[in-house]
Amino acid sequence: MSEEILDVEVYTQEDADRDIFASMDSVDICERVQPITEVDRTEDEVGDLFRNERHLALKMQKPLFVSSLSSDQKSRIDALDVSL
Repeated sequence: MSEEILDVEVYTQEDADRDIFASMDSVDICERVQPITEVDRTEDEVGDLFRNERHLALKMQKPLFVSSLSSDQKSRIDALDVSL
């Protein structure tokens, strides 16, 4: 019987704090681009929105990230209605 070694990355409070700081840039981008009608978005805006919505959706899957958000930060992200 062989032992498997799992390389599980631990998500720390420091990681959550760093991710929140970076994620607020994503929130700003989404808040700027989402109101633009799809036909009026530039190719860059479409790409920016896709990447940043996905980034936020992935981070919102991490319980420590979510619990570390301020109520204002969480409200802003929730208002974007991003999901995987």
